Amino acid sequence: MKNGTRAMPAAVGVELVALYNAAKWTQLVTAADRAIARYPRNLLGWRASGKALLQLGKLQQAIEMLSKVVKLAPGDADGYNDLGSALIDIGRAEEAVASYRRAVQLNPRATEAYANMGRALCTLGRFEEAAACCRQAIEVDSGSAVAHNNLGNALGDLGRPAEAEACYRKALAINPGYLLALINLGSTLGDLGRWAEAKACYRLAVQNQPNSGIAHNALGRLLSRLGEDDEEAEQALHRAIALDSYETNTYVELGNILVRKQQTDAALVMFRRAQELQPLITWRANQQTAEFSALFLDTPIGGSTPVNYLAGRAPYDRHFHCVIPDSPTNIDLLRSKADVVFNMICNVDDGKDMLVQALELVELLGRPTINHPRLIMNTDRETIARRFADIPDCVVPRTLRVPGAMVAEAASNQAFAGFDLPLLVRIAGTHGGDDFDKFDNWVDIGQFVAKRPDADYYVIEYVDYCSNDKLFRKYRVIFVDGEILPYHLAIHNDWKVHHFRTDMADHAWMRQEEERFLENLGNVLNAAHQDALRAMARATGLDYGGIDCGIGRDGRIVVFEANAAMLVHDEKNEVFAYKNQYIARIKHAFEAMLSRRRLSAW
Repeated sequence: MKNGTRAMPAAVGVELVALYNAAKWTQLVTAADRAIARYPRNLLGWRASGKALLQLGKLQQAIEMLSKVVKLAPGDADGYNDLGSALIDIGRAEEAVASYRRAVQLNPRATEAYANMGRALCTLGRFEEAAACCRQAIEVDSGSAVAHNNLGNALGDLGRPAEAEACYRKALAINPGYLLALINLGSTLGDLGRWAEAKACYRLAVQNQPNSGIAHNALGRLLSRLGEDDEEAEQALHRAIALDSYETNTYVELGNILVRKQQTDAALVMFRRAQELQPLITWRANQQTAEFSALFLDTPIGGSTPVNYLAGRAPYDRHFHCVIPDSPTNIDLLRSKADVVFNMICNVDDGKDMLVQALELVELLGRPTINHPRLIMNTDRETIARRFADIPDCVVPRTLRVPGAMVAEAASNQAFAGFDLPLLVRIAGTHGGDDFDKFDNWVDIGQFVAKRPDADYYVIEYVDYCSNDKLFRKYRVIFVDGEILPYHLAIHNDWKVHHFRTDMADHAWMRQEEERFLENLGNVLNAAHQDALRAMARATGLDYGGIDCGIGRDGRIVVFEANAAMLVHDEKNEVFAYKNQYIARIKHAFEAMLSRRRLSAW
């Protein structure tokens, strides 16, 4: 009798099962391959090899083995489930869905296949279908932690974080050691602004699985974003790299920390390694067929337009390329992904060299480009102040960029180029109120500059914009291809106004006033004000950007800043949820702008 038709001895099967149960994947591959060579018609050897290769991340080889499994046993639901897992991990999500669908057709009670199909559908942006699959899995087996976790992922992608949180907590109630559910819960809590709870989740993940690169990465990245303890964050990220040297975002976040510590050369090493591992970061369209493909140009050296919300959950594919000094660029690859280009690099104060490099790249790509680097180069605060100076019905505070030594000398002489106290002084390149204050005397200015004497500073005329009720109001509008859209109104009892600094959550009347502004600019800003805003948008030269302003005591608009660095995001806090329908208009306008612009190439 030939070996191909000879029955596999029971001892061989026992060995394969024992190695599988012991998670000895490399040894299992060797034993399974030996069994396949001797008993090629026996399903067990192919199945064991496929499962082991899947665990080892050798996906192409796993697909070959598991394809043989379903060929030998076309009625085997488990084989189709395993094949789907290999296909999705290699990036073939459509094929994975088909494989999982075949598994549940063969076994309508295949809980794992339903849950896995939900994961694959999420990858394709088909979130409602994904949620339905996961609910089907839970209906079959309510004790499936994987199904509850995957349902949480689908609900999170659908913008329902509170429901997602409940799903993750259910998964953890079933399996307290479920690492992915704990990580996902931490991520959701972070999205909800519940930072202490998010940190607790990640710390528990590290405690439970100290050799998990995923757990250390999650903790390090959160600590880095919060900026509370860069040393601990750096240690966590180094540990993550030691455990998993192929996780791109670990290098990126570590590079961000090193930039903050002004260790630029070391940071660039991290960014270059990340780009070697992943030349492009891709977010797939939230529908089966993408409407088009957009290339976003980012940089770690200098500020960038925040696009997580604007480009999130979109009907087009998004590809992110990082512009890094002395780093090779695959122009053909980038061009193949770029029906339209959005240049995110927007801070001319500390990103001028990156803008020059981006300009060269954009010229080589030859694709329609929004916020072209050449336009961004003329959007520093001093240039913008000059451009706005003759616009009717607005007041533009006089603004000069000068070296720290010049400000220190002015403080010593108690006079500066015709400016009168009080003065606003800020380090060039900063946003969000950092390294920025109002000064009523020269002594304090001198002490402020002495902390960073080598930096450049903006010296800005202070214009009082306090309202009659002794409160300060800062309006933010976003302009998209010439259209002016309100984003928020922040009301505060201090001149330095940022929405997050206010106590508007405690005052319904403030929120009502903000909503009136969001409903219609005309409720707050008259026709002359709106004409002034449109003139400002044109004067910047940008396709996309924002303007922060107030209304002065004489009724004219007081301009604080105008640039492409403005943060736009949806509101996770239920108290401010009324804003989301208006913020969504900005996202829709952004998507429409990209679509229009990419058509201009045809």
